[in-house]
Amino acid sequence: MGLDDRDYMRARYRERRGLGATRWNDRKSRVEHDGAWFSAKNQGFDYQKNRWRPRKPDRSGRIGWALAGLAVLVGIAIPAWRDIKLTGWLHDTETEIPFPASGSVTVNRSVDPKSAISRLRIIAARGNALVQLYDPGTGAHVISVYARRNADVAVPVPPGTYRVRIVEGDKWHGGQRYFGISTVSQTVSAPVRIDPHWTRVIDLHRSRWGNLRASVDIRSPKPLD
Repeated sequence: MGLDDRDYMRARYRERRGLGATRWNDRKSRVEHDGAWFSAKNQGFDYQKNRWRPRKPDRSGRIGWALAGLAVLVGIAIPAWRDIKLTGWLHDTETEIPFPASGSVTVNRSVDPKSAISRLRIIAARGNALVQLYDPGTGAHVISVYARRNADVAVPVPPGTYRVRIVEGDKWHGGQRYFGISTVSQTVSAPVRIDPHWTRVIDLHRSRWGNLRASVDIRSPKPLD
């Protein structure tokens, strides 16, 4: 192969590689140039280190969206399950007894009736309800107020600061079993203060603007004495 043939083959090789125009110098060892800059072939360590590689996909965003979606589903599922229990959709085989009349109370024997100078008003929702006041220091039960579904009732209570538990359900089974399989128990997150000669309102209709912030009780409520 002559010199012209070799130049032709090199030019064709560079065209196929997309290296652009080729310039040759007249030194003893020919050096290829790409434009004005040296373009020698380099596929060693530095070449491999600096070559572009596609980035690994960032899955953190997907995980965040998945967790957010799970939180939404849980936020929907818990109220839905609560409504199913309160409206009697679950099959209850236990013997039902009449739920006490709205405004009935169960009071600790140590409570002096004369000390009940304040009032507790309860606005019930879709389930029969029992609103219980406990001493936050000792955990002793003070008074429980009964309210039938959709009732609006007010009863005298002693003033003080209480831990409030709300027990709701469909069919009543007494102070030991409460509402059986349909029992829904929640504890108000913050202590509730009832001032002397003042009426405290507890509305059991759940809403984001309601006056209650409660957490679901995992354990069943304590039996009434």
